[in-house]
Amino acid sequence: MKRVVVHFFKRYGSLFFLFFYASVTAQTDSLEQKLVTASKQEKIEIYKQLVNTYSKIEIDKALDYAKQGLELVKDEYTKSTGFFYLRMGNFYNDKSEHETALFYNKKMLEVAKRLQYELGVAKSYQNIGVTYVKMGNYNRALDYYLKALGIYQVLEEENFIVGITGNIGSLYSCRLKDYKNGLLYYNKALELSKKNGNEEFRAHILGAVSELYMGQKEYTKARNVLEESISIAEKINAIEIIISGYNNLSLINIEEKKFNKAIEYTKKALQIQLERGSSEDISQIYLTLGDIYDKLENIEAATSYYNKALLAATETKALPQLSKVYQALHKYYDKKKEYKKSYEYLLKYNTVKDSLFSEEKHKQLREIQAKFDIESKEKEVEILTKENEIKALENESQRTTQIVLITVLGALLIVLVTLVYAYKNKQKTNRVLIEKNSKISQTLKDREVLLKEVHHRVKNNLQIVSSLLSLQGKFSEHKSVTEILQEIQNKIQAMAIIHEKLYSSHDLSKINLRTYLDNLLAYFNTSYALSEQNIIINKTIDHINLDMDYLVPCGLIVNEIIANSIKHAFQDNQGGQISIEASRNNDQCILTVKDTGVGFPEDFEIENSKSLGMQLIQGLTQQINGSIHIISNPGAYYTIAFNIAT
Repeated sequence: MKRVVVHFFKRYGSLFFLFFYASVTAQTDSLEQKLVTASKQEKIEIYKQLVNTYSKIEIDKALDYAKQGLELVKDEYTKSTGFFYLRMGNFYNDKSEHETALFYNKKMLEVAKRLQYELGVAKSYQNIGVTYVKMGNYNRALDYYLKALGIYQVLEEENFIVGITGNIGSLYSCRLKDYKNGLLYYNKALELSKKNGNEEFRAHILGAVSELYMGQKEYTKARNVLEESISIAEKINAIEIIISGYNNLSLINIEEKKFNKAIEYTKKALQIQLERGSSEDISQIYLTLGDIYDKLENIEAATSYYNKALLAATETKALPQLSKVYQALHKYYDKKKEYKKSYEYLLKYNTVKDSLFSEEKHKQLREIQAKFDIESKEKEVEILTKENEIKALENESQRTTQIVLITVLGALLIVLVTLVYAYKNKQKTNRVLIEKNSKISQTLKDREVLLKEVHHRVKNNLQIVSSLLSLQGKFSEHKSVTEILQEIQNKIQAMAIIHEKLYSSHDLSKINLRTYLDNLLAYFNTSYALSEQNIIINKTIDHINLDMDYLVPCGLIVNEIIANSIKHAFQDNQGGQISIEASRNNDQCILTVKDTGVGFPEDFEIENSKSLGMQLIQGLTQQINGSIHIISNPGAYYTIAFNIAT
């Protein structure tokens, strides 16, 4: 029977869709004609109908109608205003424009609170939570989900309780990896959806439960639950659930080494996704296909799908997806022994990670400042209110004194002056305490953010150390263990000196380049016993402050150049000189390193060099968006220029 139904939809599905689309078009044409003569209130209702209709078939058109409807109710606080804000938030989430979606969801929350519309407040909380999940801010998402659930339970809105319970289960299991709480909320949602007869949501939750089992590597349980989910979704034509189901079946088959079956399911999901229109999720599908073909050692197909994943992630500008693609490409080219490309994608991956971290850090700082501003305004309002109360008491006292004796008036005035004086002294003391407490609280929060920044930088530098160790091993086939360890020690010491300076600095964001290079060169003098080799290092370095993003690459570049000069520039122990200069020209830093050694061969070009040192110098210069120029003059002469913030 199932095969007959599937065959029927394959054969007549397109005709059914055309009939459906034609009927919708006829309906919307009729509504658009009514707009010409309709009153303002009638137009608002028509726009709401058009938004609901087109949301199922053409999001961009639905969004356009929502904007027109919003223009009619501009600056009004009504349920219609809230409706347009809510739908626009949904549409921008579908278009992967999450910051814009968050703006409209918060506008909806503002309207709902102004109207004291509790159900609208809960819907806003839920939509804000969904947006934070897509942005990767899971703790804030959980906070808003639980707020929404509390209101739905008070209002006894069973259908909404089902939806938000599933959202919370998904957040726990898929994002926070708390499978115990995830399964608890999923089972609650399944029980409620069965009670309400909501098949679409039941299919969605079953799919989520299968992902939970996949996370625990219980693939048989995952497959059984997933097949039930897809079966329900196909009956009700729930496209998104079907796509997700095929993707997860593909992942299960990959784990079971059934790669051809995995390709079949992934391509089914891809075909449906392409028919619906591209989204940020399509880059993950391409990435999955690239991984499968890589495992099958089909290099041509793997490279093609990895490139498609990169293009899709770049077009949607979704940083989480772009981060995954860069990381996958780094590992892929490392496996192919194309180390230069592998290193380029590692740098891009770190840059995207830094962007995600910085975006979160700035958001936290903005929230801290906003909270402080709100508290300050509330204190000002409280002070003004009390001053108004005092004035009211003074006026009442003046009316009373007109009918009392002069002696009583004098006594009251003395008491009043005493009270006002004591009150003002108390208020002054309270304000001083409030200001001090606010400054202490602000300082602690800022320190916490900065400490997270330091931990993040340490983690990044450890990842760079790991990558350098990997590259050192691959490029050191003909070197002794002592040489390899010396080179590794130099690179790690170059970064260790930065953290030593950072620890002793009052400003955790910048380090003086001259101080840093003095310490680095002192290390070289000791480590290589330069005085015994008759090698002298001269330096002329301006007062330049650099942050970690520039200082780490600069330190590694200087390390590589000096190490190369010591090992290769001076022959027969004749000794020589190495000069380092650093100067600042407006927003540009110019770093020059030269020696009096033998120089480079006539046909030397850094782009064609196969040595690890030269590839690192070139890659690190690209990382700080700089340029490098190398000549023999007659010794080796390096000039690196890069822009720095003022």
